[in-house]
Formats: sequence, C-alpha cells, structure tokens
Amino acid sequence: MTETSSSPQSVYAKVLPVIVWILRLSLGGVFVLSGITKGIDLWGFIYKIEEYFSVWGIEQPRSLVVMAALGISCSEFTLGLMLMIGCYRRFSAWALLVVMAGMLPLSLYTYLVDPVADCGCFGDFLKISNSATFWKNVVITIGLVYLITVTRKVDGLYRFFTQWATTAAAIMYFIAVSMIGYNVQPLLDFRSFPVGSLLVKDGDENANEYAFVYERNGVVKEFGITELPDSTWRFVDRKLLSGREDETTDFVVMDNDENVASDIITEDGEQLIIVVPQGDRADVSYTYLINELWRYISARGGEIVELVAMPQESLAHWVDLSMATYPVYSAESTMLKELSRGHMSAIYLRDGVIQWKRSLASIDVDLFANAGEKPNALMLLDMNGKVIFMWLTIGLILMLMLLWLMSQSRRLFLLRQRIGKKLK
Repeated sequence: MTETSSSPQSVYAKVLPVIVWILRLSLGGVFVLSGITKGIDLWGFIYKIEEYFSVWGIEQPRSLVVMAALGISCSEFTLGLMLMIGCYRRFSAWALLVVMAGMLPLSLYTYLVDPVADCGCFGDFLKISNSATFWKNVVITIGLVYLITVTRKVDGLYRFFTQWATTAAAIMYFIAVSMIGYNVQPLLDFRSFPVGSLLVKDGDENANEYAFVYERNGVVKEFGITELPDSTWRFVDRKLLSGREDETTDFVVMDNDENVASDIITEDGEQLIIVVPQGDRADVSYTYLINELWRYISARGGEIVELVAMPQESLAHWVDLSMATYPVYSAESTMLKELSRGHMSAIYLRDGVIQWKRSLASIDVDLFANAGEKPNALMLLDMNGKVIFMWLTIGLILMLMLLWLMSQSRRLFLLRQRIGKKLK
C-alpha cells in the first residue's frame, strides 16, 4: 500500500526543510548575537567572568580570563554563524550542544542561587533575568537535540570545499572586532555614558542615592558612597535607596564625604578624564603619557582630572607614586567600568559632552610630546566605531556571498548550459 501525498509522513517530509531552516536561523542567530555582543565589548565579558570567579572564591590571572573570554565568545559567534548557513551541519549543532552542556547547569545555578545580577549572556546590549536565561537555555537545548537528528536531511548553503573558508572569514571578522574593543574601545557602546552624551546631567538625574553591598569572608555588609571599603572586600550589588531606578548608572565622584561630580566637569572648554577602574591594577608606566596630555591640554586652556577606584585613604600614596600635578578623585569601580574600558583610559570632553574614549595603551605619546601649535591633536584620536563596525560587517557579508557563488559555480555553470540549449 503506497503513501498518499496527503499522508502525515509526506506532509512532514515537505515541511521538514522549513522546520530545519527556522531552527538553524533562530538558534544560530541567538548564538551569533550572544557571541558578537560579548566580543564587541570584550572587557565587559572579562569583568563578568571575574565576577563569577569572585563569587566562587577563585582567583585567576587576568591573561587566562582574557583568553577564556575571547575563546568562549568567538566559539559562540562562529558556531552560531555556521549553524545559520548550514556549514558543518551536524558538527556545528553538536558543538553548540556541548556548549549548552556547560551553560545549562550554570544558568540553573544562577537561577536558584542568584549569585550575580544577570548572566551576561548578551553583554550590556541586552540584560535578562536569571530565570529567563535558564528557560531560554532549556528551549535552545531541546531545539539543538531535535536539529541534530534531522539536519543532515537538508542541505546547507555552501558546498564542502568552501566551508573552511566561511569559518576562517567569520573568525577573522570576530578577532578584528574584539581586538579593537579590547585594545582601544568597543566599536558599539551599550553602556550608560555613550559618546555624544553629557557626562553630568542637568537637574536631579544624578540625585539617586545608593547603598553598595560588599562581601568578605562570608560577611555581607552595605556601605554608602562615602565609606566604600578597601580591595579585600568583593563588590556584590547596588541597592537604590532614593530616587528612580533605570538602566543608566549615575556619575558620582567623591572628595572626602562630598559628591563633586558637577563641580569637576566643566561646561565650557576642553577636558580629559583619566579613568582607572581598578586601583590595584593601575600602571605607573603611563605617568609620562598622562603628563604629556596634561601639558598639551593645559596649553590649550583645558584641564585633566583623574578618577581612580581606590579608597580615600590610599589616594595620597597613588598621587605621590604617579607624580600627579592634576586633581585626583576617588570613584566607585562599577561606575568607572561603565564609563570607559581598559586598564587605564582617557575620555575627551568638550563643553561637558563626551567626544571620544580611548585606552591609554592606544594613544601615541609622540602625538602630544611635540604637538606645539598644531591643530587639535586630541581630535585625531576620535574613532567612529559604528562606521568601522559597519564596514567590517559589510566585508564579512560580501566575503560570504563570494564564497557562496564559488560553492555554487558548478550548478550555475550547468544552469547556464541548460538555458543555452533551450535558446538554441
């Protein structure tokens, strides 16, 4: 007895390619988004990994954390893209299932224990609750298990001999995006102080009052902004005491017991803010560069202010060590990490508006050492991250299109022959 065209089996066979492609695009798209948002802001992912480690009482060298952050985010992006376009159909699905074998238990742990405010799955681009993260991972795991059983029945976009090249193109694109973000600044800024915004808002937008929760040796304690503990305490959370809570972070700078944020940021002229988000990792070797920047901007009528995540009682020692001839203030580490990325970085303000952000490692001291009366050398450091990201992405898409044409060259040649014969 033969199957009719309307039997359940035949209907399933017809819709199977649609199901497979929907799963490839949706599941792969989630991993692509997760990987690229972490890769764009690699520092943010590094901080999140270190936050997990601190919860578990694990100390790791920063270099190993950097390699882990790069490896995890690159794997998510590359494998997700391969799944979307049908390259290495079973391998990519199996590899992502292995990733979920680690992520699913971790998300269950964060769901039940709630050790961190958010999982960091999509960096600062999209923050979701720990419960939503767990159920998202459950759905992804189920989808991958089903996809593994049927993916071979539906061809991908690329022939086997070009699949390695698509993987290489994806990896090179990701490394370019992530290394710019790590060494200079993220190409896209999803944080509270983007380029083009006023650093100090008008009115009462910076009037929120918070308590900061820290933990040491099992003891959890709340501190006010004027009494932040030393580096032996681990930051846990921030609680709103008064004001309104939103997705932005307040700009707060302390001088003894007073918030002087609105006093140190000038509304007219040029200003450089040197940001040191982790005082215990401050590098004195950048003192010469900072002093050259100070001499240059002072000659133009501007000024430099340094913000360091360091207890008030330690500031005097740091000022002596760095030979600072400019004002140095204490600020909360989480806020400084939101403000700018890198071990130490600079933010250029004009009339109180953020013009650009750069890590000090990416600034050439010779640009300012002999600047003299040249045009504003500070603006030479302005980097349009959105444009760079756009062109890198367009380059990847064009490369994938070219590889697709190469993989389909035999089919296109045969199609041309058939068309030629029909025309004759």
